[in-house]
Amino acid sequence: MKAKREYKKTIVKKYKREEIVRFILAYLRGDMTKGESDEFTEWIEEDGRNRALFERLQNSGYVGNSLQEFRGYDSVEDWEKLRVRLTPRRKIGRWARVCAASVAILLCGGMVWHFWGGQERDMKYASSLPIEYGRSKAMLFLESGEMIQLEAGRETIIREVKGENFVNTGSKLVYSDTVEEKNVEWHTLQIPRGGEFVLCLADGTVVTLNADSKIHYPDRFIGNERQVSLEGEAFFEVAKDSLRPFVVKTNGIDVRVLGTAFNLKAYPDEYQQTTLVRGAVEVVLDKQQVLLHPGEQVTCIDKELRVEQVDVKPYIAWKDDRFVFENEPLEDVLKKLERWYNITVFIQNHALTEKRFTGNLPKYEDIGNVLKILALTTNIKFELNDRTLIVQLE
Repeated sequence: MKAKREYKKTIVKKYKREEIVRFILAYLRGDMTKGESDEFTEWIEEDGRNRALFERLQNSGYVGNSLQEFRGYDSVEDWEKLRVRLTPRRKIGRWARVCAASVAILLCGGMVWHFWGGQERDMKYASSLPIEYGRSKAMLFLESGEMIQLEAGRETIIREVKGENFVNTGSKLVYSDTVEEKNVEWHTLQIPRGGEFVLCLADGTVVTLNADSKIHYPDRFIGNERQVSLEGEAFFEVAKDSLRPFVVKTNGIDVRVLGTAFNLKAYPDEYQQTTLVRGAVEVVLDKQQVLLHPGEQVTCIDKELRVEQVDVKPYIAWKDDRFVFENEPLEDVLKKLERWYNITVFIQNHALTEKRFTGNLPKYEDIGNVLKILALTTNIKFELNDRTLIVQLE
């Protein structure tokens, strides 16, 4: 048995990156054979880097959401093409598996390179496409399952729905309330990476959505509460209604307001953060209740709500066409650029994640110029290959 184990361990050590990706994909799909499972276990245990990669792959904020939402797509057009191919209904499973596997291969291959590719600089890319900054684009999903693309340059869409209508201006989706009775329908507005959009709800509330965000909301509000749910980041300017509080639900936390303006960041891979600009906000998590005043911010860390006084400008600058950083970890700075420019960032040296950066950058700027500014103020080097940004020590 010992000889057999040593033999298998030798095989594992000789695996190429492509073979490791194959094992990881089999694990993610849940169709590993007994033999593959044994070898995969030994591979994990033989090197700390192997285990680190495995643990990261189990982080839903790092991989899961990308696979489920297909956020690796570069544009709304790609999604529409996929939707066409997904019909009729009986073919959905097959195509979804094919697309999920494709995205997984790209993700896993990239991550394996990130952990083991420090010594190998032979990665090749198929093309050199220009990297554009974000623009107004979104996908509107109706309760019926229909998807409508919303973006600048397309014809304004006017859809009459019994009791109400909504209009796409190219950068804004506007709902109007009506007195006509009808069943409330729930819609979802999804903003891809490299996108932004403004949503005007039927009550007059204006929601500015950042890249890689999603909001679920009713086409009109009824009852004694106005409720929506958010994943990602948005700036809310809530229409005042003393009889019906406005509630934003996200990741187990409720943000309750009457009429106010606040920024809510709720990305799966970051601490959830609510920053109040004006008015008053109550943040509720289980039995914890925090009342915020203007200039205060509450951050959820390890299921605990922590309040501090802050300068709100850096936290809301993104909606006013700027990136403002105040002694912010480089890792957080790069996450913002990653979403806005729709790129993938690999940080080769762990020590770089804690480097701090202070600056005020234009949001609608060529990524090359932004990276030059970052490089001038730190001892780091950026290597941009197609849509992959490699960050390393100078």
